[in-house]
Parts: sequence; structure tokens; C-alpha cells
Amino acid sequence: MVRAEGEGCWIWCGAISKPDGYGRFTWQTGGERRTVSAHRIALMIHQAAELPEGIIGEHGCCEPLCVRVDDNHLWPGTQSENINHAVALGRHRGNLPVMGSQHRWERSVLVRDAVRQGWDEHAYHRACQKLGWDEGQLALW
Repeated sequence: MVRAEGEGCWIWCGAISKPDGYGRFTWQTGGERRTVSAHRIALMIHQAAELPEGIIGEHGCCEPLCVRVDDNHLWPGTQSENINHAVALGRHRGNLPVMGSQHRWERSVLVRDAVRQGWDEHAYHRACQKLGWDEGQLALW
């Protein structure tokens, strides 16, 4: 994980799921392998417990690789709340994302690779712009 300066995102620099572009974390315990989204793991660590059934991670910062749990970045919510929030921000039209899944994954890989050696705001923005995202748009799809 790489932390942006100040109140910025904490960018996951590990595995990225395809096609959705979210970070993912895999571990094995008791002979069983489990894979969970990185932002869900961040919420579980923050709450020191599994998340209840039906609770997901909601990104207020609009960065799918962000694992910073606070009121401006990532918090627990329901799928319905998450979709309503995404529609309000223009990330979704109805229940469909505005950006295609391949594009989302490619963007996340570019972002991760741009900052994995340490936070670099210019490298972050260059990575976002390579696929047509500009600073006037929200980062999450």
C-alpha cells in the first residue's frame, strides 16, 4: 500500500481483480484458500471483525484501489446505498457502470504500477489520463 500525501487515498499495490479493477487479497487458512477485495479486508481490519452479510465497502473517494477507511474514502454500506451513491456521482447509470470492465481493470493496473514504488502525484495523474480520464472526472469508473 502507498499513501498519498495529506488526506489522500491509500492505494493498494497488490493483486487486482479482473475485470472490475478492485484490489484483491488472497490467503490460506486451515487448508482453505480465500480471496476477498482489498477494500473489504481494510474494513474488516478496521472493525476487527468479519463484515455482516450484505455489507460491502463503499468508496467516497472514487478510487477503486483505495483502502483508507474513513468518512471521505471508504466505509461500510449496502449494495443499494453504493449504487445510489454511484448514480448520484455519475459513476453508474442505473445499476450499470459508466466505464466498461476492461477499461476499469486497465486503469487500476496503470495506477498501481505508477505509484507502487512510492506516492507520486504526477505519475498517478499521468496513469489516469492514459485511458482518457481527466482531472474533471471522478476516478471510480
